[in-house]
Amino acid sequence: MPRLAKSKSLITLGSVGSAVLGDYINRVAFSADGTGLAACSASGQVSMWKVPSLQLIGDLRGHDQSALTLAWHPSRSELATGGQDGVVRLWGLDSVVERAVLPVAERGSWVEHLVWSADGHFLAASAGRILRIWSVDAASAPQLAAEVPAHKTTVSALSWMPNGGGVISSCYGGAWLWNVGTDKPVRPFPYDGALLSIAVNPSGEYLASGNLDGSVHLFRTENEQNWHMSGYPMKVTSVRFDHNGLNLFTASGPALVSWNMKKFEGTGGRLFKGHLGWIQEIACHPNRALVATVGEDGLLCIWELQTAKPILSQEVNKSGGLSSVDWSPQGIWLATGTNDGVVSLFSVEDIGGRA
Repeated sequence: MPRLAKSKSLITLGSVGSAVLGDYINRVAFSADGTGLAACSASGQVSMWKVPSLQLIGDLRGHDQSALTLAWHPSRSELATGGQDGVVRLWGLDSVVERAVLPVAERGSWVEHLVWSADGHFLAASAGRILRIWSVDAASAPQLAAEVPAHKTTVSALSWMPNGGGVISSCYGGAWLWNVGTDKPVRPFPYDGALLSIAVNPSGEYLASGNLDGSVHLFRTENEQNWHMSGYPMKVTSVRFDHNGLNLFTASGPALVSWNMKKFEGTGGRLFKGHLGWIQEIACHPNRALVATVGEDGLLCIWELQTAKPILSQEVNKSGGLSSVDWSPQGIWLATGTNDGVVSLFSVEDIGGRA
């Protein structure tokens, strides 16, 4: 049974169903309208289901090595996947047919990051030190729109700026903002160290990075001002702004830390304790001040800002860890993936009180 912390908020987490892929789940994600759920695994298998019935739409087996990442189109029923074979594959949800194969790099370079622009016109993908951007529309074949010069080291993260403002890539030495059609960065964000994760707030005003040296760095995107938050016990593997950008959530080992972003310098660092193993992924609720985390301890936790302990902590995988989590766009479903290949769907109900 879920363990509820003392709080005025109440969450009921119901088990809707599960599916087995048989190998490590690298990513789970809902479609833009919330009616589809997809997962990719270390075996190369990609599966899609209807929500909430979990009726299988199809098993997509184009990747002959591990499928590492996936990303749904922001408005169409179209899925992009990438993996160790060095290519991006596009799939249609309705026909479950491979629409296109987009080479990113030579075989041996893994496609680890995929992001759609907010308007859905462009898809960016990285493999090793290479970043490529395609123009993708529903009626014609994708066209290569940009290939930026090789990064100094492997690209560690990608994020689009809001409102078509270009794509940001990171690696050792900082981050860079690129516009489609140019081979020079619009703006560098230098940092003396390795960036592991990045996030842009909804207004596009701030770029946050989680770093190998156990710190979080904030950059203003319109000027040279920045702010550094150090003192984490270990590397910061994940950073996420919440739905309105008022809070920044960061993960370092088993610790979840939030920063109030009403001021640029990120004030009031708050530590949340509940996980016994490393946090693997953070997912912010689409329209409420709630955040879900999953960890190597097999726990799914849901948090609100007012309590230091999770308002819900449930052991989803007793035999191993959890690897991925995602909220549906309406915030009524949660999906998780496990280290041993199980995808689970939960209903989230009776969210009230102070959240």
